[in-house]
Amino acid sequence: MKNKFLFINSLAILSLFAACADDEIVDFRTEKPVSIAQYEYLNVYDVLKAYVDRSANPNFKLGIALGANDFIAGTQVHSLAVSNFDEMTAGNEMKYASCVSDNGSMNFSTVSNFVSAAQMAGVTIYGHTLAWHSQQNNKYLNSLIAPTVIPPDPSQESHYLLLHQDTKANPWDGQVYYTLPGGTTLAQGTEYTISFRAKTSATFNFQLWLMTSTNVDIKVNGGTAIGTEWATYSFKYTPETSDVNCVKLIVGELAGDFCVDDLKLVATGSEENLIQNGDFEQSDLSNWAKYSWHSVTYSIEGEAAAGAGYCLKFVNPTAQADNWAAQAWYELSEPFKSGVTYTFKCMVKATDAYNSSIYLQSTNDGNQEYMPEIVMGTTWSESSITFTPAGSGLDKFTFNFGNFAGTIYIDDVVLTEEGSTVNLIANSDFEAGHIDGWNSWAGYQSLSAEGEGYVAGEQIIEMTPEEKKDTLTWAMDNWIKGMMEATGGYVTTWEAVNEAISGTDADGDGYYDLQSASNGDATTNFYWQDYLGNEDYVRIVVAKARQYFQEYGGNPSDLKLFINDYNLETWWDGNKKAESLVHWIETWESDGVTKIDGIGTQMHVTYILNEADQKAQEDAIVNMFQILAASGKLIKISELDMGICEKAFGTGLKTEEVTFEQQQKMAEFYTFIIRKYFEIIPVEQQYGITQWCATDSKDEKNVWRQGEPVGLWDLNYNRKPTYEGFLKGLSGEE
Repeated sequence: MKNKFLFINSLAILSLFAACADDEIVDFRTEKPVSIAQYEYLNVYDVLKAYVDRSANPNFKLGIALGANDFIAGTQVHSLAVSNFDEMTAGNEMKYASCVSDNGSMNFSTVSNFVSAAQMAGVTIYGHTLAWHSQQNNKYLNSLIAPTVIPPDPSQESHYLLLHQDTKANPWDGQVYYTLPGGTTLAQGTEYTISFRAKTSATFNFQLWLMTSTNVDIKVNGGTAIGTEWATYSFKYTPETSDVNCVKLIVGELAGDFCVDDLKLVATGSEENLIQNGDFEQSDLSNWAKYSWHSVTYSIEGEAAAGAGYCLKFVNPTAQADNWAAQAWYELSEPFKSGVTYTFKCMVKATDAYNSSIYLQSTNDGNQEYMPEIVMGTTWSESSITFTPAGSGLDKFTFNFGNFAGTIYIDDVVLTEEGSTVNLIANSDFEAGHIDGWNSWAGYQSLSAEGEGYVAGEQIIEMTPEEKKDTLTWAMDNWIKGMMEATGGYVTTWEAVNEAISGTDADGDGYYDLQSASNGDATTNFYWQDYLGNEDYVRIVVAKARQYFQEYGGNPSDLKLFINDYNLETWWDGNKKAESLVHWIETWESDGVTKIDGIGTQMHVTYILNEADQKAQEDAIVNMFQILAASGKLIKISELDMGICEKAFGTGLKTEEVTFEQQQKMAEFYTFIIRKYFEIIPVEQQYGITQWCATDSKDEKNVWRQGEPVGLWDLNYNRKPTYEGFLKGLSGEE
């Protein structure tokens, strides 16, 4: 083989992509190596696939990961793939989020074009991926299982008694009273309860009086603070005379509006309300009156359900790395009291599910304390937290939205101190259409009061777990059907499910649990298995894949379905994830129907310069191959690339930091991995190896293994020592 000379320095790949953890397409360009001479020996080698012994490994496929659009365009990527590899794995183009829109419509044009280009070139495709929790269209999928919201009937207006008064010198300077009809009086010695709901435009001290038929006033209370939010108030009184026939509302200290509803006067042991039209749903005020010289006014008014008008709207156009990079806060008139418990609740929703962290902050010295998170979904729901500040001077209640991109709506905000009903947030329902008291980082986010508020009385009907499973089974069916139709039976090997296994064993059964919202991040991922079930999740995917592969032209005997995962080769947990994956495959297949053909192991490895750490890693790789071989499944190294670091768990070295001798160490590690694959995995189980990064990574943010020497070629597409190490592993030559 070495006598064949193929100089490919002229090739230049303009873009490749990263691994599942960060599927960014990256553009590779840089300067040539300082010394060309020491690399010239690599030019005598043939293309990589020439080193596969096809007679000894007849079913083995050598793969490359690439951008499907680059291959379709016929660029250098196309030439590289066709000349060096048997199979291709597309980066993002065959994933759910790339094909499914926010309304559920699917576009497989890129997939179909990729398949056509591959057919013409005679290169196979490894389907990546049918089911995964990442890179899903969360907005669409969550909308499918969102609760049904039935708004209240707008014709059902809520009415109340409105009293308006400018502050007077004395409480009795504003009186509105109700006279019991038909000469009715309260029974002497009988206990009565007087109750009502009320709110006011500004907190004031309310007094309740009774009056006899001879105009004698009786004080029931000495003063009760009425707050700015609807609340229920109740008073008990036992008349000492038999001629009490009037209820008085004493509002002389009111400065503004006082709203009263559901007024009841009931004797103990009775359900009869002695106040007619106490809910004020009729226009009758014939039993109400005031003194002619008092300026207080009263009338029956109507309002839609509470909060139907304005709410606080917070827009953060771009997600930031830190949650505090976008904030909305309310400044209290007085600081929180240290050691006192407070309750905060609000109605909230967002354009996507999100949990907002909360700070208590100090305006003066910048001190802050973390509080529990506010949980929000895509429909209105109440979120409530309790907390006890430890520090002093904390006078700001702050929402943090920095790592959220979208819009958040907040309404009916209530912040109360334990033992009090007074709302410490004055502008809490935003019905005045302003944001007084609220602030945000001006110029970075927008904060406004807009008419999209919470409507009290909405009926929110949650789907049952069975309904959610049925709905998402339909969605999975629809997705797999569309993908199999687009590929038309040409793609015979599929990553049926990707990265299903977590790294936690919450139930203590000795095996890692499946990925889930309970051990992952539901704000960025969609965990199908949480709804379809641990067993049925994979079974449904496998069944649908086999059904539609055949329906759209595939030969059932050709179809191979893999379960793909990462960290199967890790030594720090004794290859527990590899063992867990095999266990779960046995569980999924225990129904006697489900058949899983293969296991894909992502090997984004790092050569460790510390010899002891490197030896532990190599031993774990051998152990992984032994575990996978014992499964009896086809085995594929699905995503192979390599960095280098000084010691285990250390920071990866950048390309320019790696010496020629260290590159040779990396090459030897490639040889070790690939030879152990051929040595341990039986021939009949050898499916293939896919190199994940053809070239080194560009030193820019948001690219896979940023700036690291992960490729077989450098950024100018000159072969590296790792190229030789890779082909030596394939060929078995020294």
